[in-house]
Amino acid sequence: MAWSMSFDYDAPNDVVTANFTDCVLVNDEDVLRWRREVEVHLARYAGSGKVDLLINLDGLVVKFTAGRVFGKERREVLERFTHRSYRFGGDEMTRMFVLTSGAINGAAVNHYLTRDEALAALKAEREALRQRGPSPFGGGFIGGKV
Repeated sequence: MAWSMSFDYDAPNDVVTANFTDCVLVNDEDVLRWRREVEVHLARYAGSGKVDLLINLDGLVVKFTAGRVFGKERREVLERFTHRSYRFGGDEMTRMFVLTSGAINGAAVNHYLTRDEALAALKAEREALRQRGPSPFGGGFIGGKV
């Protein structure tokens, strides 16, 4: 199969799900291609705002040679386009890079075995933020990203 990715909007849950097929990141050029394509897809859903994102890591393979650059680019894409993101699936090496790059670059890790588990965690975070209510100092939510 050839490199491809798709992003689908789940209206009842107000979340975008990213799916990858044979997206193998071996070097910096692969990572930059991944970033450009992800940004195009997310821009369609985010408009001038941000989205909640579920990321299916099956079909996305990050090789050791691309790991450092992937971590940086991943963080920047998520900061620009998402309120929160949760991951599921993926091979062992890719999960390791996601966990490691999250720790190094300050990006959320939030990895689960299945989409249902990831969605449940995302909904729980939304509910926790809703229960805390808006901050009296900034009009936003207390505790980080909305």
